[in-house]
Parts: sequence; structure tokens; C-alpha cells
Amino acid sequence: MTGITGVSGSEIFGQKDAQTMRELAKADETLLKILPVQKLHRGMTYVRSQFVVSMTIAGKRVAYSTLTRQMWETDYDLDVSYKAEEIEREKDLIALLQGYFLVPAGKDECSFYEGVSGMLRTLRKTKGITGYTILPTLACNARCVYCYEAGMEQTSMTPEVTEQTIRYILKTKYDGKIELNWFGGEPLLGGKTIDRICEGLRDAGVEYSSGMITNGSLLTETIADKMAGLWKIRHVQVSMDGAERDYIARKRYVHYDDEYHTVLRGVNLLAVRNIRVAIRCNVDEDNFGGIESFLSDLSAAIPDKRGVYVYLVPLNAVRCGDHDLAMWRKVMETEALIREAGFSAVQYHGSGIRLRVHHCMADAGNVVIAPDGSLYLCEHCLPKSRFGDIVNGITDEAAQYAFSRTDRTREMCRTCPFLPDCTSFASCPVWDTDCLEKRLMQFEYNVKQWLESGPRKGMENTECTEETHLPVC
Repeated sequence: MTGITGVSGSEIFGQKDAQTMRELAKADETLLKILPVQKLHRGMTYVRSQFVVSMTIAGKRVAYSTLTRQMWETDYDLDVSYKAEEIEREKDLIALLQGYFLVPAGKDECSFYEGVSGMLRTLRKTKGITGYTILPTLACNARCVYCYEAGMEQTSMTPEVTEQTIRYILKTKYDGKIELNWFGGEPLLGGKTIDRICEGLRDAGVEYSSGMITNGSLLTETIADKMAGLWKIRHVQVSMDGAERDYIARKRYVHYDDEYHTVLRGVNLLAVRNIRVAIRCNVDEDNFGGIESFLSDLSAAIPDKRGVYVYLVPLNAVRCGDHDLAMWRKVMETEALIREAGFSAVQYHGSGIRLRVHHCMADAGNVVIAPDGSLYLCEHCLPKSRFGDIVNGITDEAAQYAFSRTDRTREMCRTCPFLPDCTSFASCPVWDTDCLEKRLMQFEYNVKQWLESGPRKGMENTECTEETHLPVC
């Protein structure tokens, strides 16, 4: 396929003077570079694309393509088939065909999407690695009841591995700015390792920035200064589990010393240093009743709410169970409460205006460096995604390629309208029992908000999941 140059998106995917349709959102600009206008072929029958979601929202009939990101307000019935000759007579139908809202009956759209996705990744591909997730330690001062690392040996990076990590980054990195993400265990238990790696990169003249996932219990003024300085932390995800009673029961610190309020003070230390903070609260039926109390505590303890986000995510056990959809519905209803408490609500539901090229670290070409120097594709898939180590580099190219092949879509997902919003490769362990129903519900909610108050951060998606580890898993 070749892209079209010198033509605007509105001219490609729809006509400005359409009589019965109104364009609510334009097609993704990156996609326009590789995706040509779909041509009409006489004698063919056309049907709604599997990637088009059509429903009445806030009194408007909208049709949205999760592939192109274009959205129309239209009265056309997209649940019927159209002959090519019918389409040819109406310019609005031509616009829908050109924009891939209507496609030939019987088209294998999953394979088509896999091809488009592969080309987009090729466009984004860089020479060298742009992101490193580093686990300075697997040790942790908490024993969260839901921890997927339970049972792993709590090893930490030795000075030798730390130095080799620096050498590996310098050898494999992208020529421009790189992103470091600190994870664990509890990464703040490996502060000296973080110091040394950042010092090594700084002294080598490497431009870098960082993010971190932490329980926040070890945050102090000194560490906050270091995060804003040497570590160049731009964003932090702090994991919490609801109101104080629930927090204590679920975090199960080895020695509890009022960590709940320590974390709240720590969030404020980061906020006043202009470090963006996302407070993630993992929920199920047992702790959901305390969410209002939790938000009240947050609001009282964090006066500087600039750049502080709050979001709730059902635990994986819930997402894989019979009450998945009901819990997601409750989670959505808390957004108003989050805003009333003075915080920004992470808009992780529904579809963004931009088409995400990468959905997680595994398909973005980033690497995970474990405490022993092993290389992995995914921090959640140790050890099955191992493909090498920092001394020998890639030792198993087949394993590296096989894990995140974009043409390995799960069979159950091949006909899903939200496939372009999801990790396409079959190796990803994350799934929801009511995935399609959840996404339809979230999409309707998000578009309703968008229609009533204009585009918000959820619809103006900027691939935050790649940058901040927000709710991918």
C-alpha cells in the first residue's frame, strides 16, 4: 500500500459538504500515511466493517472506526448491506466507503489489520532500544495478597550486574533520548543501584528520563529530591488498595509503621516537585465499599493536586471471573467522585482519537532487565519471555520474535471490533471475561462525555500506557 500525499484527511475520509452526516473526529494522521482511499468496485456488496461501532449516544447516532479513529454522526443504517451501485449514487456512502466504514462482504479484516499494524510498527521502528524497564531488586517490604511475583527469589542487582547494565544500555540504546522505567519488587529498596545506573548514563552524556512503579512507603524528602534530580523521574505510579483498613490488610507489610499516611505524604512530596503521580487502587467487592473514605483521605492529605491522577482497576481474579462487568461498571461510576475529590481521573476506557501503534512494552521493542541481568520482553511474563542477557545480548531470536508477533491474534479476538485498541498477540496473559461487553459499555460512556463536554484526555489518547504503565494490566 502507498500513502496519499497532498490531500487532507477530510478530503480522503469524507466530504466537508456532506448533507446527512457530520464528522465528529478525523482519521488518524499517521494511518493516512500508509492507508490509501478504499476504492469502489462495481458488482460488489459492502457491509459495515467489523471495526465500526455504531450506536445512539446522547440522542445522536454515531459511527466510530476503531481502526481509522474517524467518527461520524450519521443516520445511515450500517447494519444493512449496500450494493456498489447504491453507494456510487450517494456521496455520503462514498465517504463511508473511502474511510473503511463499509468494506467488501467476506473480507478478512483481522488479517488486514495485522498487516496495517505491522506497517505502522515498521514506521515507528528505531535503530536501537528506546526504553528499558529495570528491576534493581525483586525484594519488597510488602506482601500484597495479589502479588504475581509471590514465590520468586528476592534477588537484587550486584555491583557487577549494575556496571554491566550500564554498558549494555550504552551499547544498545537509541541515538536520541531514552526512557527508563524502574520496577521491582519495590524499586526504592534498590536506590543505590538506581543512583549508579543514572550516574553512569549521565557521565556518558546520555539523555534520559524515568518513570517508576512503587508502593510509595519509602518516599522521603531526600528520595523525592533525588527523583526530581539525578533520576529524572517524570511520572510515578503509586499502588494503593483503598482506605486504611483495607490498605493494611492487603499490603501486609512485614512491619507496619503507618505506611498508609507515609504514602500520602510521599505523593505530595512528588506533586510539589512537578512529578506526575498516578495513584492506582486495585479493587474487588471486599474493598470497594471504602473507596469514598479513601478518596476523602487522599483529598485531605494531598493539598497540591496538580498532576495527581487516581484510577481504579479490578484485580485480575475479578477480571477473569463472573463479576467482571459489574465491577467495571462500578469503577466507571467512581470517576465523578474522583473529580469531586479534586483529582484528575485517568480515562483508560473507550478508544482514543489516535491509533496506538504499540500497546505495551513487549511489542514496543523495549527490554526488561532483571536483577540477574536476564533480558525479557514483559515484566509480567518472567521467565517465559526471556530472550537473552546483558552480557551476551540476544541469545534466542526465535523466542523474542515469537512472543510478540503481531500476526498471532487470539482466535477468540479475531472478529472483535476493538482489536485495534488491544494487544494483538496471543502471548499476553491479560484478559477479561466480559471483554467485549465491557469495552462497549466504556465506549458509550466515554463518547457521551465527549459529546457533552468536548474531547477529554481519554479521547485525546497520547499513548500514555507506553509512557506511564497506566492500566495495561
